[in-house]
Amino acid sequence: MNTRLLPIAVLALCAVACTNDNENLNDGPVAAVINAEISDAVATRASGTTWAERDKIGISESRFGYTNVPYRWESGKFTPTGTIIFFQDDDPTTFSAYYPYDADGGTLTATTDATAQQNQPAIDFLYATGATASTHNPEVNFTDDTDAGGTDCSFHHCMSQITLTFKEGSSVDFSTIQPTGYTLSGLMLTGSFDTTTGTAETDANAQTADLTMELDGALTSSVILFPQSTTSIELSVYYNSQPYTATLTIPDGALKAGNNYTWTVTVRNKDLSIESAKITDWNPVTGGNVSADL
Repeated sequence: MNTRLLPIAVLALCAVACTNDNENLNDGPVAAVINAEISDAVATRASGTTWAERDKIGISESRFGYTNVPYRWESGKFTPTGTIIFFQDDDPTTFSAYYPYDADGGTLTATTDATAQQNQPAIDFLYATGATASTHNPEVNFTDDTDAGGTDCSFHHCMSQITLTFKEGSSVDFSTIQPTGYTLSGLMLTGSFDTTTGTAETDANAQTADLTMELDGALTSSVILFPQSTTSIELSVYYNSQPYTATLTIPDGALKAGNNYTWTVTVRNKDLSIESAKITDWNPVTGGNVSADL
């Protein structure tokens, strides 16, 4: 697993399930220092591990009554934007956190339509839990310590992702004409994210809809979607003023949380050739080959 450790100096917490070995033996109030990483990471926060300047996370714990406390990523660390969490006794306490921060917290509703895809970090819901800390070891480590025999308390992607890479095939020259866009049909685009449990799910009353994306000269495009059951997705690629169509078969009959389903789509003179669907980091999925005619 490729991960990048992100030091998050926030409040003072000690790790039991996920901890470090630094002890704070001061007699006064102890505030928290938070370390966090995003599991199964690639290049950016919306598809991996990099926090952006002024990103906010919400932190909660039940023993002391801290709920949805915001911390903001600034100059390479997380800092409180108001309330500071202090330990009130020597007993360990367990923390959870989510991204992106919302002032109300609880269950957030969202759409993953084409407009929302223009700001993917806002719909790239992340969740971490299990990090414990106390006054004696005042660090909360939202990190994956399984390689050292510990626990995975890192942030995990709660949504699903589809990535399409377009290649030129026979009698096609992308240097003169490129695909202009594509449509994924039959998707559930609305849903909710529970900031207290990390559960992202589609709206039970939602109807299936089409998602049309412009390529604007790019040959790789990703969309973030709510996890959902579906055996196949219809794909239309717009090339040379014509729609080329194909069916994407979804492995295991579902777009699962944390998975990035990748296809290579070869545009040929009269059809599309779709290579195996791979689940990549986030977590990698592979399906079968598909071709499509005009």
